[in-house]
Amino acid sequence: MIVWGSIDYFCLHSAPDMRDYIRASFRELYNENIDNINFVAGMFSSLRFFEMFVNWVHYTIPKISFVLSLISNPLFIYLICSNKKVLFGNYRYLLIFFAIFNLFASFADLLIPVSVYCYRYAFVTYVTDGPFSVRSAYGEIPLSYRCAFIAGTYGILNVHFVFRYLTLKSNNIINEYFMPYGLVLSVIYVIVHMIIWSLIDYFCLHSAPEMRNYIRAPFKELYNESIDDINFVAGLFSRSWAGILLLTLIASYSMTLYFVLGYKIITGLNIESITMSKQTTQMQKQLFKALAIQTIIPICVSFMPCSLSFYGAALRIDFMNWVYWISAIAVSMFPFLDPMAIIFLLPALRRRLFTPLNKERNSVSAVTHQYSETPVGI
Repeated sequence: MIVWGSIDYFCLHSAPDMRDYIRASFRELYNENIDNINFVAGMFSSLRFFEMFVNWVHYTIPKISFVLSLISNPLFIYLICSNKKVLFGNYRYLLIFFAIFNLFASFADLLIPVSVYCYRYAFVTYVTDGPFSVRSAYGEIPLSYRCAFIAGTYGILNVHFVFRYLTLKSNNIINEYFMPYGLVLSVIYVIVHMIIWSLIDYFCLHSAPEMRNYIRAPFKELYNESIDDINFVAGLFSRSWAGILLLTLIASYSMTLYFVLGYKIITGLNIESITMSKQTTQMQKQLFKALAIQTIIPICVSFMPCSLSFYGAALRIDFMNWVYWISAIAVSMFPFLDPMAIIFLLPALRRRLFTPLNKERNSVSAVTHQYSETPVGI
C-alpha cells in the first residue's frame, strides 16, 4: 500500500500540463472544470523513467541481492519460528523484526537504486533509475527515505546490543516488560532513527542550485548525463557541514554503543558462566558471535563507505570512481547477508537448513540436544 501510494503521488500527480491537456475534453464530456477536481493521472508521453547506466555490476548485483533477500529473510523467519529445540524466548521477536526490516530495505533499494559521486569538496548520492529517478519537486523525499535505512540498521543493532546486555544483567526486566512494551519501543526507536536521518538529508543536504552548478561540468564529463535531470542529495563542506556532522554523530554514537556494550557482554559472559548452565552459556556465546558478525557487516558495507564519501571529499582525497559506486552495491547486499550470518553461525539453524525435514523430525543432533535439555530463555 505504501509503495503503491508513493508511486501514485510522485509519478502520477496532477501536473499543470496534464490539466491543460484534458481541460477541454473533460468539460465537453462532464461540463465540469478540471481545475476544481483532485485527481491523479498518467500520460504515456510523460511517464518516462530516467535511467543512468553506471556499469553492469552496479546494475545487476543489487537486483540479485533483492532476490536473495526475498529468499533468505522469509527462510530465516521460518527457521526461527519453527525451531522448537532452541528456546529463543523474546529474542525471537527482535530477530523477526530485523528480517522484516531487511525486506523493506530490499524493496527500497529496488525502487530507489542509488549511486555515489564525489568531486572535490562535494559528495553526491543520486537515483540512477526507477520510478523516482526523474527530477521533480518532491524527488528528494523518496531518496532521503532510501538513505534513512542506513540509520535504521544502526538503530536495530543498538536495540540488539541493549537486549543482549539486559539478558545477562537484568533478565527479569526482559521477561516482564519486553512483550509488548519493549518490542513496541524498539520499533518506535528504529523509526525515529530513520526519520531523523531522512530529515537531515532532506533539509541539510538538499540539491540546491549552487550545488548543481558546482558539479554540472565534471558530472557531464564522467557520465555524459545532465545533473539537472537527476534527483540527488549532496554535501558541500562549505555549506553542508552541519548535516554531515549530524549524520556522523548518529553513526558514531551507534559504533560507540556497539563496542562498549560488546565489551560488557563479553566480560559478563565470563563472569556469569560460573553460575549459568553449560547449555545457557554456550547459547549466549553463539548468539553474541552472530550479533558481532551482524555488526561487522554494516560497518563494512555502510559506515566505512559513508565515511569515505563524507571525509574523503572534506580532505580532498580523490578515490577512484569505483570506490564510490561499490559502496552503493555493498549497502544493497546487507539485507540478505544479515540473516545468512545468523543461520550459518547458529548450529541449530544451520543443521535444520541442511538436514532433510524427515530426518530432522526423527533425530536430534548432539548440539541441539544440548539446547533442549534445559529450557533457556534468551
